[in-house]
Amino acid sequence: MRTARVDFDGRILSMQGPERTESLWIKNDYPWSRFSESLFAQLGTMHMVAPYLPSKIETGFHISPEIKELIGSMYTSTANEKKGKKIKAPKFVSPLVDTDYSRNHPESLKEKIAILYSAGKDSMWNLMWAAEEYGMDNVLVIHIRGLNKNSGPSEYKNVLNQQRVFGFKHLKVIELNNGSLNTGFRIMRSREMFIAGLAIPVALEFGADKVVREGYFDCTDPDTYFTGVEDNMVYFNRILDRLDIPVQVCWRNRDEMLTIKDLFDRKPDWMPHVCNCFTIACYRGSHRRTFQKAMPTFPLYDSQCGVCVKCRITNIARILYDPQIREAKLDDIRTFLEKTDIWIRNQKRANEGTMSNVLDMIQGPFMRDYFRACQQYGIQTRSAKLV
Repeated sequence: MRTARVDFDGRILSMQGPERTESLWIKNDYPWSRFSESLFAQLGTMHMVAPYLPSKIETGFHISPEIKELIGSMYTSTANEKKGKKIKAPKFVSPLVDTDYSRNHPESLKEKIAILYSAGKDSMWNLMWAAEEYGMDNVLVIHIRGLNKNSGPSEYKNVLNQQRVFGFKHLKVIELNNGSLNTGFRIMRSREMFIAGLAIPVALEFGADKVVREGYFDCTDPDTYFTGVEDNMVYFNRILDRLDIPVQVCWRNRDEMLTIKDLFDRKPDWMPHVCNCFTIACYRGSHRRTFQKAMPTFPLYDSQCGVCVKCRITNIARILYDPQIREAKLDDIRTFLEKTDIWIRNQKRANEGTMSNVLDMIQGPFMRDYFRACQQYGIQTRSAKLV
């Protein structure tokens, strides 16, 4: 795809992709203004071209020099993925008229904060921290529904359940109609900056000057996609500053196994409501049945399939930190650890030499706590080579 043409009619962003016309638009109530329309169009363009990296981008709307620079940095950073192959920044063909969009927004307030929220453990940990620091009445939970096509329905259902159980008052769901083919792990080329852009007008409407996302503690792979790198999000904040947008994206780095420990220590009644599962909903039931047939007393949470990498992360932390696990039979805990040892070795063999988000997630803290659990329950593991 050498040239991409992106158009925006004030609500719908569209691009003729290699397979079909791809589109992005927000279906529900949203704080539309010249500012929010321009931010959506520009960062949406970045998101739509990310899978293809066309050499020329034509748009029917103005793209600021700052966003052109940001998109160019996304291109040049992709050399890591291509094993050193240099990728040039694109040529832009777009109207030169600057609409001064960045100065048409409400004032932000330092006593309020917004959280990008998926209902997973990191979201819950951020909510716990924000409620303690700001008070729950000053916290806005923002859930973007539609970006993740596989787990999106489950996430939305669990966000609503968590609002009921946890008692947060301010929830804004952004209903995104997602016709983009930017999917899979490479979505991280653009996703974190795009969803931050979606959240900024909503945060400003609430009066918040910060949008909180999950941290980067485990994101150390040099081949990590553009917006999965902490330094690039720092750079994104500088771009927001240069555009005079009074909102910053912030995060707190914490070992993901320890975020679960913190939740068990301080909010143990929250953990059964966590939504961290990679399995598509239609397969989750069969996976659960297989898991529970092999380990009938090991208590799965309602949202868990039990066998995906996300569920294994949660369950290893539960073995170490969840008092409820004491109700499981020793043999079932040992069976889970033994099966996980086989699963780790299979992942290593299957993904040798590839860029795999699963392998990235089972390094570091995962393996540390997995070995701790194996030692505690007397399991001999053959996975030490992965550490």
